[in-house]
Amino acid sequence: MRRALPTILSLILLVGCFSLPPGPGPDLSSPYNTLSYLVNSYVLLDDGGVDYILAEDFLFVFDPEERGDVVDGFEIPFDWGRYSELIATQNMFFDAERILISLELDKMNPLPEGATYYTSGWIQYIIKFYYDEEDHSYYVIGHANFQLEKQGVDWIITCWEDKRYRSEHSWGWLKALYRL
Repeated sequence: MRRALPTILSLILLVGCFSLPPGPGPDLSSPYNTLSYLVNSYVLLDDGGVDYILAEDFLFVFDPEERGDVVDGFEIPFDWGRYSELIATQNMFFDAERILISLELDKMNPLPEGATYYTSGWIQYIIKFYYDEEDHSYYVIGHANFQLEKQGVDWIITCWEDKRYRSEHSWGWLKALYRL
């Protein structure tokens, strides 16, 4: 066994030097597919997935009724950009036990033929964000309006507007809770 140990360690190191090529990227060939991928990224707590589908000049616009509210010492702004969105998403996913999300994608505006820009229209969402093992959670209901742009063959999110609906908080409020 003593002679085998150096050989086993060498093989482990050698295998670690080679990696398989990355698999194909996600199917973002339509706004529907991109938003489905967003939902999956939230459910799987995959901040890399969220990062993948946001444009460099991405903008998140908060609910007008919540702007100026103070969340854990932070005043909700009018909007924020990609960097703040990704930090808030990473912090949310780090703290989450699990996230259940429903986004009514069947209510999206139809995609005009030949379009390179797209606005989804207001889509209802329901999120249950579990933040500990005792199933304590935040429950938010609202509407989101997504603007997407076709870049090559992929549809990328350029703007995400948020609006609370029949709940105490919105998705934006939850993001503000986990901001920088």
